[in-house]
Amino acid sequence: MNLRVIDLKGEPNYDTIKKNPDTSCPAISCGVSYAVSSILCRILERSLRDMSEYDIIRRFSEAFRRSPLQENGLFECDSELIRIGDQLWALTMDEFTPEEDLFTSDDPEALGANLAVATLSDLLAAGATPAWFMHSVSLPKAADSTFISGLSAGISSVLSEANCSLCGGDIGGADTWRFCGFAMGAVQENKPLTRIMPCEPQTLWITGTLGDANLAALSGSPTPRFELWLEEAEAIRRSATACIDTSGGFFDALWMLHSLNPHLRFEIDLDRLPIAPGVREAARAAGFPVEAALLGGAGEYELLFALPAGLVNPGIDATYVGAVQPDSEPGIVIYRDGNQVNRVIQPPPCPRDAATIVDHIQEVMAMAHQLVSEAIG
Repeated sequence: MNLRVIDLKGEPNYDTIKKNPDTSCPAISCGVSYAVSSILCRILERSLRDMSEYDIIRRFSEAFRRSPLQENGLFECDSELIRIGDQLWALTMDEFTPEEDLFTSDDPEALGANLAVATLSDLLAAGATPAWFMHSVSLPKAADSTFISGLSAGISSVLSEANCSLCGGDIGGADTWRFCGFAMGAVQENKPLTRIMPCEPQTLWITGTLGDANLAALSGSPTPRFELWLEEAEAIRRSATACIDTSGGFFDALWMLHSLNPHLRFEIDLDRLPIAPGVREAARAAGFPVEAALLGGAGEYELLFALPAGLVNPGIDATYVGAVQPDSEPGIVIYRDGNQVNRVIQPPPCPRDAATIVDHIQEVMAMAHQLVSEAIG
């Protein structure tokens, strides 16, 4: 789940805040307690480039009491798991902007569909059936009726496919489009899928194909259409031991699984990764490793899931990409041609850590070259 805390375009005067502690922080909404304000202002004192998205989430969450009805810990599930009566519910909220998510808007219908899929993907990864949807939409000032109709048609088409109802929301305006989606659904049989894996041998699988979203972001091409894996998610829910979507790219999802399950060894076979059509050819023509398309922050919203060892693919469009097992040398290990070629010992570059998108691309390229040549660290 992506959490955006602050827009640095309106940077506050930190000296004024320090000298006048009662002064409201410009990045904090009215009504937030001073204790919360103090924590957020301390966050502001450090450049966001010094903090990863997960660091910001941890710091932000320190100020709040978790509900006793919430059954997941921080980062443990793609959705928040809340028990209401006898039913366990999954809730998710995501904000999307062209600056951070790099979704193109030349085709507003495709943009709307991708925004809806990206929001619902968290529910599917948690083993929940989408039921209700809300959104806040900021339309670009230059938007005309064609853009509005296309955007709404794209969102509606995905919600209709998922039998998910739009309950309401908010409409505003901005220089560019902005979208915040909320979705909620019941967890089937009250048995959620999380990112926490059992301490036993498993196999790792992924739906669809990888790399085309990052390739589009790198090249400025139209964002590919994301798949809504409804039937696949139902089969995954019945069989999988864990699941996460690739909203931040393949290696970002893999690193999260490793971080939450540090006792396990993840053996990834690069030869088996289902690279999207055209990605290898584009990488070869541009002279960079195809793995760069798996390290960037533009995800495909595929479902990366684990099955118990010995259990075959439950008849869905998914590809085996590696094995997971308890080991005295845990971590992420990369294989090619059946041989171990590398260990991944740091997370992929975070777009928020880079001063510019060009810097982020350079960091991705550097890590991709290291991935296939020498130890990363």
